[in-house]
Amino acid sequence: MSNKVLGILNMEPNYVKVEGIEDYRPISAGSVLGRYRTIDFMMSNFTNSRIQDVKVYLKNRPRSLIEHIHNTNYNLNSKRGKIHLLYGEKEVINQAYNTDLNAFHDNMEYMDEVSPKYVIIAPSHFIFIQDFSVMLQYHLESGNDITILYQNVYDSNERYQNCDVLSLDDDKNITAFHKNRLKYKKGYISLETYIMTYELFKDLIDKGRSISSMYSLSDIVADSIEWLKVGGYHHTGRAACINNLKEYYDFNMAMKDSREMYQMFQDDWPIFTMTTDSCPTLYLKGSVVNDSLVGNGCRIEGSVIGSVIGRNVSIGKDSVVKDCVISPNVTIGDNVYLENAVVDRFAYINTVKELRGEKQKPLYIARRDNI
Repeated sequence: MSNKVLGILNMEPNYVKVEGIEDYRPISAGSVLGRYRTIDFMMSNFTNSRIQDVKVYLKNRPRSLIEHIHNTNYNLNSKRGKIHLLYGEKEVINQAYNTDLNAFHDNMEYMDEVSPKYVIIAPSHFIFIQDFSVMLQYHLESGNDITILYQNVYDSNERYQNCDVLSLDDDKNITAFHKNRLKYKKGYISLETYIMTYELFKDLIDKGRSISSMYSLSDIVADSIEWLKVGGYHHTGRAACINNLKEYYDFNMAMKDSREMYQMFQDDWPIFTMTTDSCPTLYLKGSVVNDSLVGNGCRIEGSVIGSVIGRNVSIGKDSVVKDCVISPNVTIGDNVYLENAVVDRFAYINTVKELRGEKQKPLYIARRDNI
């Protein structure tokens, strides 16, 4: 794709609240499948689509995300493009003012330096695979002023809470927006990915800020259907919105299914992440592992059933880890029973021998907690 396109990885909106995990990092830096971070999927979409300039917007607690990006080769051409980390320059009164429009406005000079003709704005809290070059070609042929990526879903009464639901006519023109309040099973869910000219993007920022200091890009795009041609582009693969702890847990659990996994990992679409050198996992005598994903560098003496285990995790003798998401560098002692839990990095579980959550409400164990 030509360098006339600027990729923007947006900050997460205020409706995203992944309990526990976001106390330590933005969800874009959250561990996925014990090896990746959420951001890796969208950054790989940009670079696989040959977009060489990407602006990454940061919101809160950015240290983990900054470290990950600086240590990851996303296959960018260093002579022609770069990843630039940006954040709102002004202190906000409260989080309601910490919007993407305000952050875009504060950093406009850095986007002007690229002199793009088009912008592709993608979310940091969604995980999906999309060739943006194909979507851009559709945008150009359609005559749309704005093209929005959407997913036709049949479980919007259970997922995608507070996401935008789109109404479309027969020509895929968007005629209305409303928030998903989990009332209806079927809906066209916005994947919060937008294509437009850079000039229109700047115009929308100014218009949105003139209407409300708390307006987001989604808000002003919703208003724009009154004077612009806003169309939809159908995404056919899997899409996950990581906007709460249960969605985070469910996505990791779903990836144990090879059919689900294939929709996210394809031979011609690599997912780039930080390289970590570690030895193979050691399965000691008496260990049992079924229906699980296990990262490198682990030491397993107990049983792992239906779980996702990150790198360098230790599971002690006669312990059982069932239906859990275990982040890297966790230590689980002997004779521990753990079920339906999300365990954050560097936690140590030994004294308390039984911990159970529920599939609908997984138990969260905090980073560096000693249980």
